[in-house]
Amino acid sequence: MAPRHLKQDRSRSSVNTIVVVASLAVAFVAIVAALAVHVIDGSTPAAQQGARVTAAAPQLPVSQEGRLVAVTATSVTAESTDGFARTYAITPETNAITAAGSAIGGAATSFAVDDEVSIVGVVRDGKAVATAVAHKQVSNLNGPPMDGV
Repeated sequence: MAPRHLKQDRSRSSVNTIVVVASLAVAFVAIVAALAVHVIDGSTPAAQQGARVTAAAPQLPVSQEGRLVAVTATSVTAESTDGFARTYAITPETNAITAAGSAIGGAATSFAVDDEVSIVGVVRDGKAVATAVAHKQVSNLNGPPMDGV
């Protein structure tokens, strides 16, 4: 009986050896693949995450009520009653709202120095950009009724 039991032990040990070698081979391939991805990528996860955050930086909303102290083709500068002044860039998308109506892109020609206005905008890259400039007489719900427009 001894030879038969020895034969089974030898076959079990060869199966165990194959399983161990296969497991080591799979682990080796996984480690090599992870290193390859890291080397090919070339940047750390923290750097990638920081790049995504800076690319998606939010625009901060701003608003101001006051008197226009300067008007150019590309900007308006308003001064509040407390003396705070800010210059807003005017873009082709800036909406000008007056008693005559609303005009996109007409903010530079619709207003003059000393006009009382309300300005709504955003800060982009540290620069205030006006999205809407409205005469004070229509910005406080003093405009024509909506059913008459």
